[in-house]
Amino acid sequence: MQQSTKQFLEDLKKHLVEPLCLSKDNTYVDLATNQRIEFDLLSVDENYLPPNDPLIQVLAIILQTMQEGPFEFTRLGVNELLKSYLRRVNTDNEQSCTLCYLECIYQLSLYGLLENYPYTNFFWDYLCKCFDTISKYLIEYSLVFACQVFLYKVSVMAKDAAQKNLHTSSIQHLLHNIEIWARAEGYYELADDAKNKRFNLETVWV
Repeated sequence: MQQSTKQFLEDLKKHLVEPLCLSKDNTYVDLATNQRIEFDLLSVDENYLPPNDPLIQVLAIILQTMQEGPFEFTRLGVNELLKSYLRRVNTDNEQSCTLCYLECIYQLSLYGLLENYPYTNFFWDYLCKCFDTISKYLIEYSLVFACQVFLYKVSVMAKDAAQKNLHTSSIQHLLHNIEIWARAEGYYELADDAKNKRFNLETVWV
């Protein structure tokens, strides 16, 4: 039996209130992040688990809605995930926090581009609207480093979308807004980055 909207949101929110796993200080060995491994380290590692990351649970829940429906649950899931990001991001964690959340969104966007996913256009339209709101929030609160990560991840998603013939005009617009704000505030490197990413995105359509 399909769970109710209330049940779905309650299940999602119980993970979103858990502490984020932003620290990289952990005894668990990840071979992708360790260039040199000694046998003793592997022996000790048998007793450790990776740190609990609530965003992984949230990602799994939203992916399940993309596989099974309804789309409204997917939309609500993304909305709650991104609202959680805005509640948590601040000047102390803006890079790591933004990266964690947008990595989740990026994985969702990749699934949304699959040929057998029936709601690709709906999903991308919704993401674009959310990205526009987020960009305005980051600008309003002068979260410069968060903007840098945001620019990079959103530009990658937009380029993937453009290659699937999805619109990117709203992404180009928000990149332009960030460029204008950054230049006015003296963040010239960020402004140039936004300008370059907007230009690169425009050339995808050429």
